[in-house]
Amino acid sequence: MSTPYPPEPWHLVGRGLITTWRVPVGAVPALPPGARPLPLGPGHAAAVTMLVDYRPGGDLAYRELLAGVLVRVGRRPALSVTDIWVDSEASLAGGRALWAVPKQLASFGPGRQTSVAADGRLLATVGEDGVGRLAAPVRVASRIAQERDGRTLVSRVAASGRLRPARLTWHVPARSPLAWLTAGRPLVSVAADPFSMTFG
Repeated sequence: MSTPYPPEPWHLVGRGLITTWRVPVGAVPALPPGARPLPLGPGHAAAVTMLVDYRPGGDLAYRELLAGVLVRVGRRPALSVTDIWVDSEASLAGGRALWAVPKQLASFGPGRQTSVAADGRLLATVGEDGVGRLAAPVRVASRIAQERDGRTLVSRVAASGRLRPARLTWHVPARSPLAWLTAGRPLVSVAADPFSMTFG
């Protein structure tokens, strides 16, 4: 019996910690057909990591760790999610079936030093060292680009919320699937608190 999940679009609310990275193009994981990394200086690409707490009030409540690469598909930019873990079987099943997002299951520790592990292996530890008081309202319409059966599936995402500057530390073990990020360096971090999102 398949795991039930909400039909699209999903309406989600919560809080997220977001960091942008500058990563060598050669370290970038495989991307969908036709997707090209957006350049961030010679020989480098822009990547994004997020630790998200989707809270009650949306279609699903769960936690999520993801990494992705900013790409261009045709003339328009998008985010290609290369690595993603959640603690909800419904989110996993729906993400894969509806949008080809390669979700896997993981466990998430408590507190401001959040450790995320899967199959007995530490994926990353995200430390929240401080969040600024000043908040800027933001509204974004974007896309994600994922591979399905050798083709690129593009889906819509819209989000709004309040962004605050944040001091975040990302510890990624050498054996983590996210170790490709350590070939580069983090740039800017923000906390989206609160935010709402419509996916699909």
